[in-house]
Amino acid sequence: MSKSNPFQDKKGNIQFPLEPTLDRVFILPSPPPEKFHGSSILIPDMFQEYYKRGIGILLAVGPGYYDVKGKWHPTSPQLKVGAKVCYDVSVPWEEILTGLDGKQHAVVLCGNADVYGVFEEC
Repeated sequence: MSKSNPFQDKKGNIQFPLEPTLDRVFILPSPPPEKFHGSSILIPDMFQEYYKRGIGILLAVGPGYYDVKGKWHPTSPQLKVGAKVCYDVSVPWEEILTGLDGKQHAVVLCGNADVYGVFEEC
């Protein structure tokens, strides 16, 4: 788990103020890169957001959902708070929330189907 996570307390626990419903998750995105793929070529500040990596830390995970036939679809057990994941950067929903550091941070709200994979489990 990242030590630079503004929603992580001194004991290492994530303290996130919202609890998602259904199959939704909140993700703290990794910052956009400042340089092109390990080179010394800088990406101008105004274009850094365009080169988002789609990698982040899961802050909160919803339990799952019932489909129209009443069948329960639980959220994958791999999607746990604190896991490092790869997600769809085209998801347009973001929330601005105040972290434990007192600063405001943009977090992504998406469905668990928008999470492509887990890099590191917690």
